[in-house]
Amino acid sequence: MFLVKDSSHSREERIKQFLAEDPSLSALLAVIHFEWTVRRAIIALGTSPNVAIRGDLKKRGQGLEGYKDIWKDEVFLNEKVQLRLPEVVQNWDGLGKAFRLRHRLVHGVASCDAEYARKRAHWAISATNDIRAVCIDKGINLDARLPVRRCTKA
Repeated sequence: MFLVKDSSHSREERIKQFLAEDPSLSALLAVIHFEWTVRRAIIALGTSPNVAIRGDLKKRGQGLEGYKDIWKDEVFLNEKVQLRLPEVVQNWDGLGKAFRLRHRLVHGVASCDAEYARKRAHWAISATNDIRAVCIDKGINLDARLPVRRCTKA
């Protein structure tokens, strides 16, 4: 649905187009958009080499709890940030509900009505904007090339 070169704004516009046509798909795409954003934010704001963070995200960066734990280890400990992920995301409970809906839809456990899906899509988009705002405040544009931290050899 999205290309790497797509800006955050264009992804959000695409998600909003689906709100009227297919709210469930919109909710799925909104959570995907959040995950793309939070992963890039962790890499950009983290302190470890990029390759180490990417490996950690691959191993344990699944779901909100995984992102919260990695954020705590990489971003919260960064003296420039010192905010936990649930402090950054203003509606943490709503984001959790969006993730649960995504899980149920992807695994075919349930369906939902349009308004239910729309609310969750909006919550995920709002959470994504909260992440982006912290990055902008720290001088990081998540749509641009990320800063590179390499392993130092002793």
